This record gives sequence, structure tokens and C-alpha cells, in this order.
Amino acid sequence: MAKYGNTNFVQLSRGIFNGRGEGISYHGKWLYTVLTELEHRFSGNKTTFFYRSNEDLAIDSGMSVSTVKRRKTELVKKGLIQTWQTHWQNSETEKLSEKHVTAYRILR
Repeated sequence: MAKYGNTNFVQLSRGIFNGRGEGISYHGKWLYTVLTELEHRFSGNKTTFFYRSNEDLAIDSGMSVSTVKRRKTELVKKGLIQTWQTHWQNSETEKLSEKHVTAYRILR
């Protein structure tokens, strides 16, 4: 089940369009929208973050990897998202991944 119990709509913070979102590029706003949708899809009531690689985000957003990296930096500086490097844990084997992945949290 999706985080907010609805799979047809995504809640966006108005802050992306005014206030903290002022001065954010069009691509930054689009990436924020994509990240919000991914949070809605991949996190739940017990989890407040999700994992995604830059390559996955490039596919999800329709942007290049270099554009994704620049826009992520823009969103972090504006205080709209938080990112950190971590290992994900396989729920079946409980083993940690060998490779680091980026974890995301949308800040409201």
C-alpha cells in the first residue's frame, strides 16, 4: 500500500512553488516531484526514507545523470530533501549490500 493510502495522487509540499522553492530551477522542481512520488511508492508508515541510484533517478525523471546530480545538490541546499550514503538490507537474507546506495528523505 502506498504511504498515504492512495495510489492515484501524490501530495506535494507547497514549499516547492513558493518560500523555500523560490529560485529552484524547473528541473529541480521536476526532480522534487519525482522524488516525492518515489517516496510515496517506496516508503511506508514505518519507513521515512527510500533508496535510489542516480542512474535509476535519471530514468525515473527523464534527465541525464549529471543533471540529476546537479538538481539533487540544489534541493539539498534549499532544505527540501536529505540524502546520505548507506547499504540497503535484503529483507530475505538480512545481508547488507556490498555497494553503497543513496537514501532519500523528503523534508516538509
